[in-house]
Amino acid sequence: MRITQELLLKYAQETVKRRLRGEMDLHAVYLTGSVLSDSPLLGGTTDIDMVFVHKFQVTDARECKKLTPEISLDIVHKLRNEYEAHKQLRLDPWVGYPLTNYHILVHDTDHWLEFIQSGVSANFHQPDIVLARVNGMFGAARDRWFDLVQAPTEVYPDWLDQYLEILTLAANAVTGLIGPPLTRRRFLMDFSERVETLGIPKVLAGFTGLLGCSNLKKDNLVEWTDAFQKDLITLAENGSAPVHLLPCRHRYYVNAIRAMTESRSPEQALWPLLRTWLDVQKALQKTTPQSEVWEECLKSLSLTGETCSEKLEALDAYLDTLDLVIETWAKTYEH
Repeated sequence: MRITQELLLKYAQETVKRRLRGEMDLHAVYLTGSVLSDSPLLGGTTDIDMVFVHKFQVTDARECKKLTPEISLDIVHKLRNEYEAHKQLRLDPWVGYPLTNYHILVHDTDHWLEFIQSGVSANFHQPDIVLARVNGMFGAARDRWFDLVQAPTEVYPDWLDQYLEILTLAANAVTGLIGPPLTRRRFLMDFSERVETLGIPKVLAGFTGLLGCSNLKKDNLVEWTDAFQKDLITLAENGSAPVHLLPCRHRYYVNAIRAMTESRSPEQALWPLLRTWLDVQKALQKTTPQSEVWEECLKSLSLTGETCSEKLEALDAYLDTLDLVIETWAKTYEH
């Protein structure tokens, strides 16, 4: 089957029509993510990201469902009152950015969402608003770094999860100067493009250094992806998978990681592999036949319990570098 943007939009519209027949409080629905781009596929797979806005009640915050082997639905559920202070949403990059795109509407009661979009879009790209969003993310990254230094968790997977979350906030802070938040699968692909546009290649080099990419080999990625896929299956068999790791999402991650591994920049596969494999490990909470490969992966990347202090020290210096980048941008564009 040939997957096109038109086909994905058709699937989205049909999904909403079906849901409207059974969900009377569904107030608005809009699209986010790669379905709005010219190239939604990665590794021959994609998902359709939608936000369902309800009038009164949300039962599940998120759901993922299979449409075809290559396409899944990823639906976030929100309440209408979360949008009441719509001008404040300008400061929320994750909610605000999609609302500035006027091609996202799938369902809108009484033009309610159009009104919200107008309020969010006004001055959204004004330098002081951009800087407020960026500083919010950077401040959160610095605060979490401080928390990790002052009160390090004794459970290493939890420590690594917090470490990667700080890196996520840090990367989004600097790339937020010119664009929306980075997504998991395309994280390093888009990060690379944005820092090149900003003229700060050292920011990417510092980030990949903190990830341990220095000695990364394609053969490593192939072996780790095989083990990751097997752990995904084990998680599904245990019946304890979080919503984003359900079987309908396996190809979405694995095929994309394999495609990037075979590309000219195989190191870009590391972020979705490491970030998602860690989620699997935390959900499993036990050893598996692939645990040894997981430990070898972390060792190869110098991401082990023994390197925590060293990594936090390097992360401190990296955050200082980003602080200067943001400060320089502010001085250039605020006046």
